[in-house]
Amino acid sequence: MADEARRILQRALLGEAVDGATGTAVFVWNEDRNYVAVNEEACRLVGLGRDELIGMPVGDLSPDHAEGDIARTRDAPFLRGSSTFTRRSGEKVELDWVTMHTTVAGLDYMISLVWPR
Repeated sequence: MADEARRILQRALLGEAVDGATGTAVFVWNEDRNYVAVNEEACRLVGLGRDELIGMPVGDLSPDHAEGDIARTRDAPFLRGSSTFTRRSGEKVELDWVTMHTTVAGLDYMISLVWPR
């Protein structure tokens, strides 16, 4: 198999693995702090459909809109933390997360892996 074909296959496998990850919500967000991709677990964790999450500002459901955490992610290549958010139903959710810089199609993004505490 040619190198380019292997690379495409690996990207497809990684994408499907992340989308189907059990117990870990995955959020990809852009420099404007909007979600551009989420996996099914992210939808379950937040209690919203993918269509609602895509375009939503990062931290929109968190106290102070997660301003401090988001500011720290801009300078750190890899950052761990704990926080909370409130589902629209009023239920408060405690979680742990890790966020890192990544690129997609040559553009800079952030990816956050999130799980309930």
